[in-house]
Amino acid sequence: METTIVQLNEWVVKLPKKLEVLSEAAASNRPAPKNWSPKEIAGHLCDSAIHNLQRFINVQHKKTPLALTPYKQDEWVELQHYQATSMAEIVALWRSLNKQIASVLSHIPTEKYMYQFELEGGKFVSLEWLAKDYIAHLEHHIKQIDAQLPLGGKVNEKRT
Repeated sequence: METTIVQLNEWVVKLPKKLEVLSEAAASNRPAPKNWSPKEIAGHLCDSAIHNLQRFINVQHKKTPLALTPYKQDEWVELQHYQATSMAEIVALWRSLNKQIASVLSHIPTEKYMYQFELEGGKFVSLEWLAKDYIAHLEHHIKQIDAQLPLGGKVNEKRT
C-alpha cells in the first residue's frame, strides 16, 4: 500500500501542473460529440475520488465484504456541470479529494488491507487491490487527456 500512496501523492503534485497550464478552450474541447473534454475527464476523476474515498472509509467500519456498487459516470459528469466549470476549480477539487484519499490510505492499519469488496458478478477484491486499481484508473484517464492535448499550443503536436 505504501507504493500506492507514494504514487497518489506524486500525482497530487504532477497532475495539477499538467492541467493548470491549459487554456479554457483546450480544456473544454471534446474530441468527438460523445467523448469527454479534458475538463470532463478531470471532473470524472473527481467523481471517482468521491466514490472511492467513501469506499476506503466504509470498508474499515462496515461488515465485509462490502458491495462495490458502480455509479452512473456519464450522468455524474453531466450533472456536476464540469464542462461549464473552470479547470482551476476542477483541479482544486481533485487535488483536495486526493490529498484526503492519500491521508486516509496512509492511516489504514496493515491488517485491514485485505478487507474485501464484492464486485458485480460475485468476484471479491481486497482494499489494497482497490487502492491500486484507483491509481491505474487515474493513469488511464491521464493518458486520455494527454492524447487530446497539443504540446505548446501547436495544433498538430500531441503529448506523449
